Amino acid sequence: MPTLDRFTAAALLVVLAAACADSRTTPSSPLSAVTHTAPPTPTASPQPTPALPQAADGSRLASCKDADCEVEVRVGDRLRINERFGVQRLTISALQPDEVTIALLGFTGGMQVEGTNVSITDSCVNGRCRDEGKLSLTPGRPARINNMRLEVPFLSGDHAILRLSPR
Repeated sequence: MPTLDRFTAAALLVVLAAACADSRTTPSSPLSAVTHTAPPTPTASPQPTPALPQAADGSRLASCKDADCEVEVRVGDRLRINERFGVQRLTISALQPDEVTIALLGFTGGMQVEGTNVSITDSCVNGRCRDEGKLSLTPGRPARINNMRLEVPFLSGDHAILRLSPR
């Protein structure tokens, strides 16, 4: 039987040699081609945008009539104030990255203003007199108009939060 084993081994070698020769001369089928692809790279999940602080009175500017409010303001917003504070109206005239500029309209001689970049002028037309001016506010630096305190607790981009409180 040992000869049979040698014979079987020799036959197997011939078959294997023929198979190897065939695979070198004939192109492999696309199905037998092995392709390696890199695993997908993990993408950073988008970080949630931090929520902006909310003003206690939202954007309801009318809540400032009594000089006790916290509202979100944008350029052009007008806040009407009770005349007992000596101010008729505050208008948000500019928002810069670190400063809110407010235009003031009040009664002549009725506005005493403390703050940054303050300018006040008195004007009279046809016997009607009034004070006009401007005031800049920055976060962390409150201002005062007569008996009213003004603060900017938040400022970003195109909106800010303005807080008024009677003193």
